[in-house]
Amino acid sequence: MTCTVVDFAKDRTVFNITGTTKEELDNKLNLFFTSEGYTFKGEKDNAKIYTKGNKVLRALLGAFWKYFKVSVAVKNENDLFSVLVQKDASGLMGGAIGMAQVKKEFTRIIEAFKVYFSN
Repeated sequence: MTCTVVDFAKDRTVFNITGTTKEELDNKLNLFFTSEGYTFKGEKDNAKIYTKGNKVLRALLGAFWKYFKVSVAVKNENDLFSVLVQKDASGLMGGAIGMAQVKKEFTRIIEAFKVYFSN
């Protein structure tokens, strides 16, 4: 399995992955996010939604409680899979500190994704 970054921005990153099957990739994605503490919440617009933390407690306690949300969309073209990992929570409920926490977590998860899928 080969993984390369093809596009990135502050709120999304696109990876090209080859040398795998759709089922294998889905299983690896689920394993990766589960191992990072995220839970699968369902699908929206052909993207899988993973969350970490509690949204209600984030709204009540602000930056004192963490909440992260990531959407993952997979597109397939022959043997090439394009995986879009996108930040889906702004952190606004936690103020400036919450926004910084979300940015830092997204950067961390992207770096961990590169390492996990490069092995």
